[in-house]
Amino acid sequence: MITFCDNRSKTRRRLRQHSQNVTVFTQSVSEITADMPEEIIVEILLRLPVRSLLQFRCVCKLWKTLISDPQFAKKHVSISTAYPQLVSVFVSIAKCNLVSYPLKPLLDNPSAHRVEPADFEMIHTTSMTIIGSCNGLLCLSDFYQFTLWNPSIKLKSKPSPTIIAFDSFDSKRFLYRGFGYDQVNDRYKVLAVVQNCYNLDETKTLIYTFGGKDWTTIQKFPCDPSRCDLGRLGVGKFVSGNLNWIVSKKVIVFFDIEKETYGEMSLPQDYGDKNTVLYVSSNRIYVSFDHSNKTHWVVWMMKEYGVVESWTKLMIIPQDKLTSPGPYCLSDALFISEHGVLLMRPQHSKLSVYNLNNDGGLDYCTTISGQFARYLHIYNESLVSPHWLKHSQKKNKRKRKQKLGSESPKLVR
Repeated sequence: MITFCDNRSKTRRRLRQHSQNVTVFTQSVSEITADMPEEIIVEILLRLPVRSLLQFRCVCKLWKTLISDPQFAKKHVSISTAYPQLVSVFVSIAKCNLVSYPLKPLLDNPSAHRVEPADFEMIHTTSMTIIGSCNGLLCLSDFYQFTLWNPSIKLKSKPSPTIIAFDSFDSKRFLYRGFGYDQVNDRYKVLAVVQNCYNLDETKTLIYTFGGKDWTTIQKFPCDPSRCDLGRLGVGKFVSGNLNWIVSKKVIVFFDIEKETYGEMSLPQDYGDKNTVLYVSSNRIYVSFDHSNKTHWVVWMMKEYGVVESWTKLMIIPQDKLTSPGPYCLSDALFISEHGVLLMRPQHSKLSVYNLNNDGGLDYCTTISGQFARYLHIYNESLVSPHWLKHSQKKNKRKRKQKLGSESPKLVR
C-alpha cells in the first residue's frame, strides 16, 4: 500500500513538473514572438512538421488561429519538405491494423537492416485496403464502400454509399479504381470501374464525390475488360489533377478529375512489358519494367506531365544487382529522393535502398528486412480538413449531445 501511494505521488510530481515546463515554454515563445510580425510567424510555422504544429496550437490564441486556418493547411502541404511515410494495411484475424513506416530512417540509415511498423489505428474488419492518398488524406476501401481519413488529425468521413451497379444479385468486381483531388472545386473524388460477374462484357464506370449523396454513372472507361489487370495496375496513380493507368503495352490512360474526361499518352519507345509498374514520386510519374532481354531493370521518368517527349531514362540496374533477381521479382519502386536514393521492394518481406550515381548506375545497395504488408503507399502528413467534413462532424456531434440529453435519467420526486 505504501509503495502504491509512493508511485502515485511520483506520478503526480512528474505531471506537475511537465505542466510547469510546458507553461514556461509557452510563456517564453509568447514573449519571443510578441513583437514579431504575423507574416514572419506564419512563415516559420509553415516549415514545421505536422506533429509539432499540433502541439504548438496550445502556445497561444494567435498560433491556434493561424494553424487552424484551412488556407494555412493547404499552403503547408504545398511547401512541406518533410519526408513522407510508408503506410499499409496489416490484416490479422477479425481486424485490420493501419500501420506506418517512417521513410527518413530507411534512407538515412539503411544499415539498421530491420524496421518495425507503428500502428495508426485498429479497424474491426478484414477487408480494408488503401486506394491512394492525396494532401494527407487516405482513401480506404471496404468492399464497395470508401472512406476518407486523415490519420494525423484523427479526422474520418462517413463511408460512401455502397456501389450498386447491376441486377442479378449485383455480383460484381473491380477492374479499375482511383482516388484524386479536384483542385478547382476543392473536392475529393473516387472513380470505380466494375464488371458484371454474370456477363463479363458488361462494365460500368461510376464516380463519387466525397460529401455527396450518391454515385454517378459516367462515360465508360476506355479499356477492353478482357485485358484488365485486376492486381496492382488496377489502382490509378494520381498526379497533376489526373488518375493514370497502364492499360496496354504502349498506352497510359488518364482521367481528368475536375473535367471527368479521359485521355491517352504514350509510354517510352523502348518500353518492355515484363513486371511493369506505374507509380508517382515527388509529384512526377514514373514507369519501371524489365528490359526486353531481361538483363536490366529500367526506370523512366516523365519530367513534364503530359509531354511524351519529356520521358527520360532515369536509371538502369543490372538484374544480377537486384536483391531478388528472377521472374518473381516484384521490382516495385516506392520512392526516389532528390539526392538519387531509391527505395525499392524486391520481395514482400524486404525493402532495398539503392544509391544511384549521376549516370543512372548503381553505387551500392542495402537490404532491409521487416514485417511489410502486401501493398505499401507513400503518405504525407498534413493538417488538411475538408470544410464539408468538419461541418458534418460538428453536426453529428450536436446530434450525439442531443441524444445523450434526451436519454439522461430524470429526477423523480
